[in-house]
Amino acid sequence: MGANQSAVYASNGANESFMPNKFASKGANESFMPKKTGQVLIFRSSSKWNSHFQSSKETNKLMVIHFTATWCGPCRAMEPIIRDFAAKYVGVEFIQIDVDELEGVAKEYAVQALPAFVLIKKGKAVDKVVGAEKAALQKKIEKYMV
Repeated sequence: MGANQSAVYASNGANESFMPNKFASKGANESFMPKKTGQVLIFRSSSKWNSHFQSSKETNKLMVIHFTATWCGPCRAMEPIIRDFAAKYVGVEFIQIDVDELEGVAKEYAVQALPAFVLIKKGKAVDKVVGAEKAALQKKIEKYMV
C-alpha cells in the first residue's frame, strides 16, 4: 500500500495481511469498507486520519487509538488482543497508527513510549494507557464506553 492509503484489517486471528475480498465489501467507488464488527482501522495517511477524526467528533462512540511501530515487539504482542477487543466491544472504534508513518499524530497525543493507547470521546482524549497492559486497557475501555 502507498503512503497515502489506509487499510482495514479484519480481526479473524489470521496473519496481518490485507484481505479485502473476504472481509470487506467494495462500493461503487471501489474503496474498501470496514466490517461492522471486529474491525481495526489502520491509517497511513494524515489527511484520511484527520477526516475520520473530524467526523468522529460528532458521535459519542469511544475511540481507542493503538500507537504502534513495526519494530516494537510489545506492540505486535498487543495486536491480537486489540483484535479480540474489537470483536468483543463492537460499540468501540479501534484505530491503529504507526508512529513512524504518522509522526504528527503521535506528537499531538504526546506518545513517548510504545505501545500507547489513547482513549478519545467526542474528539477529546479522556485517558491513556502506556505499555502492553491488557487488563488496564480493558478496564478503561469498559469505563468509557458507556
